Amino acid sequence: MPNLSGLPIHQTPLMLKIALTARETRPALRKVCDFLLRYPLSSATLTIDTIARRAESSTAAVNRLANAMGMNGFTGLHNALVDNLLGMLAPQEHIATEILRRPRTRFCIEQQVNLTRSNLDGVVNLNCNEIFDRVVDQLVAAPHVYIVGFGSSFYLAGLAAASLSTVCATATALNVEGGAEVAAYRLATVAPGDVLLAIALPPYSSDTMMLAQWARSRGATVHGITDSPASPLCEIAHSTLFAPPIHPILPNSKVGVLTLLEAIIATVSQASAPAIENKRLAIDQLMQRNRSLSALGTPVQQSSLDKAIA
Repeated sequence: MPNLSGLPIHQTPLMLKIALTARETRPALRKVCDFLLRYPLSSATLTIDTIARRAESSTAAVNRLANAMGMNGFTGLHNALVDNLLGMLAPQEHIATEILRRPRTRFCIEQQVNLTRSNLDGVVNLNCNEIFDRVVDQLVAAPHVYIVGFGSSFYLAGLAAASLSTVCATATALNVEGGAEVAAYRLATVAPGDVLLAIALPPYSSDTMMLAQWARSRGATVHGITDSPASPLCEIAHSTLFAPPIHPILPNSKVGVLTLLEAIIATVSQASAPAIENKRLAIDQLMQRNRSLSALGTPVQQSSLDKAIA
């Protein structure tokens, strides 16, 4: 059974009921419970056959679970999952309905702010501090950090790499001009201990998935930022952070991803501050020493300064 501690999205009445049932029911039904708990949002969009297959169980087990929970078969369970999903997405659904009802009314700042607030709430509800801290700790400790994102995530990945490079000297952007071929060339030296941060919003780029899979096969740690547990990146990444991209007009809202990136960069900067300050002091001391030696006419040992800067 998945660890639900610290995940607000699993504190809804339906998810708590499924979690309780999982502890008390038979193994076949427990598999279904585990799947629903792992994918609380995307499961609302799946058929009974798909849930049974992905849970490695059976349609009969899905029906028995629904009956055991007093939901009168899969129809009742599916309706409960949909209600749970809409409860998480209510503000976006309201604005989307409003736009459909009054198509000639212009989209306004107030609606954007409400959408932003809802997507930011989604960032809080879909993530836990334990996973966030794990991502940050491994970014700080990694010998090399790579960032990738194609398609709708191209510029987000570039922003992440540019910002991380100021606090993490080994941060490298893979998505540059030249496309996936150049990115693969840059990732060719990835090794165990390195970290790849992959960003993927719908429509998911196959190039991002390919490079993430390659990095994992080479022993690197892969962390993902994506929209939901239904993303194919979840099957590749060791840890995943979620950013709802819902917007009734634009293909994707980037607010959630930007918030996660800013939080990561701020926390990495905070964690790296002592090491950066120690390096700065070492460089200052060497430069002062070299100035003193130069004043005395003594040859300067440039290699020592080079090592300190490196």
